[in-house]
Amino acid sequence: MPDIWSLIYNEITKALHEIGSTLVKDAKRVILDKEIKDKGDFYRNTTYIVSGNLDKGMRLQYGSNVAHEPYVLGGKEPSWTPLAPIVGWVQRRGLSWTDKQGNLLTIEQMARMIIHKIKREGIAARNVFADILKDRNSYIMRRLKAIGAN
Repeated sequence: MPDIWSLIYNEITKALHEIGSTLVKDAKRVILDKEIKDKGDFYRNTTYIVSGNLDKGMRLQYGSNVAHEPYVLGGKEPSWTPLAPIVGWVQRRGLSWTDKQGNLLTIEQMARMIIHKIKREGIAARNVFADILKDRNSYIMRRLKAIGAN
């Protein structure tokens, strides 16, 4: 009988890997479409993990394991943001703004303007992973039913 359990485990694992790779492919496409990029670490670290066993259950997790993931997915309530990360963001983006008189703003001035906007308005949520799961629900269910999972 161990061969039967091994076959079942292999089929479930195979299905979860197919689902995981499909979800990650879709998420990476949406991340690029929505221009959720800064240093590219959110995109690069978007992946999936299959874990568990037949006795305790199998598990598929997917997402991006970067420190700022909660702010990308859930947004940010209007609040104060530290200056240094925003300065770095402005530099990486190569932003160049001028004031009403045509004078070029410094990186720190641009960063402070962005900080004030975040303090006033917050950052909108962009939960690409939840959106993909919702969009791909029928595919996931079909794939699981194909191996007899209910």
